[in-house]
Amino acid sequence: MDVIVIGGGLAGLAAAERLVEAGATVTLLEARGRLGGRVYTEHPVAPGSALDLGAEWLRGEGEFHDLLAGAGAHLVEAEGRQLVRSGSGWRDVSELHSKAGRLVQQADRPDLPDRPLSAALQDCCHTAELEVAREHLIRYVEGFHAADPDLLSVRWLAEVERTEPAEASGVRVVEGAGLAVEALQRSLEGRCDIRLQAAARSISWRPGSVEVATASGSSLRASATIVTLPLTLLDPPGDEPAALRFSPRLDEKVGAARLLHMGPVVKVVLVFRRPFWRDIAELEGGQFIHSYERMLPTWWMPHSPAVPVLTGWAGGPYAARLTGKSREDTKHIAVGSLADALGLAPSEVASQLEACHFHDWAADPLSRGAYTYVGVGGSEAYRMLAAPVAGTLYFAGEATCGDGHNATMEGALRSGRRAAAELVAR
Repeated sequence: MDVIVIGGGLAGLAAAERLVEAGATVTLLEARGRLGGRVYTEHPVAPGSALDLGAEWLRGEGEFHDLLAGAGAHLVEAEGRQLVRSGSGWRDVSELHSKAGRLVQQADRPDLPDRPLSAALQDCCHTAELEVAREHLIRYVEGFHAADPDLLSVRWLAEVERTEPAEASGVRVVEGAGLAVEALQRSLEGRCDIRLQAAARSISWRPGSVEVATASGSSLRASATIVTLPLTLLDPPGDEPAALRFSPRLDEKVGAARLLHMGPVVKVVLVFRRPFWRDIAELEGGQFIHSYERMLPTWWMPHSPAVPVLTGWAGGPYAARLTGKSREDTKHIAVGSLADALGLAPSEVASQLEACHFHDWAADPLSRGAYTYVGVGGSEAYRMLAAPVAGTLYFAGEATCGDGHNATMEGALRSGRRAAAELVAR
């Protein structure tokens, strides 16, 4: 059995691993000059830890956790308060999340059709006494889910909060999430033809046969393919052309894809001479610091107090305002946003800064966003996206996962293994 796997992120690598174990002849095509996709770990010369510019947080259990543990990863669970900059000090909002979760369950009324979160909250939870919890919930979905509350399905959000809430993903990898990519790559050495900078452009298919044309003008043939590209490359928003075309077309999958959305994210990692924020007594025990008036509103602490690194995050509407900025503009915005969050002058933060690393996932042409969230009526769309076609075309990637696992590394890994198992069982 010869198979072409398109995409070298977690899903593609996991699929290739299972296929070669089953005796298949596998060619993996990856458009980037590196493997990993939206898992992107940099290893600067500076001492300390790896820097994750892509996916970072994972569950304390599951298949992805087990993969990392087997690779010898040092897994650290984050603990600490959530602080919001308020006036001249900080407000602890750690207890607000449970209240916000109750609002979600209250807004998801089974006697009504699915609705956007913003509309559902307006109907059920608009009173003054709920204002603080309602605002916290909106900030949470904009940041954690990188979602627009005017598009986000309240039904799907209620399911996620029951099965895969944010607090379930509280573990980080000292060596960086890219360690999982390295482990999968090692398992494929000598057993899989991996081709980097090989972007697939079109798939011509009939039952039992596929021909994949690449951007370089070459073509490859196989009996089946597993497609693991980000959702927006298959059915991009607006008038952007699809990065990968199918002939014959897959109209049912396009329809399902339009029920999902790709959330924009800009992630910034600042490296300093020393962890000077530890001098601020009020931040003792803080894990996340939010300053929602700034363009880069969320910051989190490193896995160790000794590491002089802070990570900034803008998701959803915040990221939409940041995307496309130059490196210097992004650095300037990051320093100003962090200074405000810490209650310091920008010059104090800038004087300690050694390096600025960032990635704008919405502006990345090979992802066009960070990860998916579900729009109104789309809770079951993943099933259509994942369904094989004619025993020839198979699909994986975080967007094809249900049970709250879309948008996670766990979901990406599971989906690749699932698609490979479907193909092998053909």
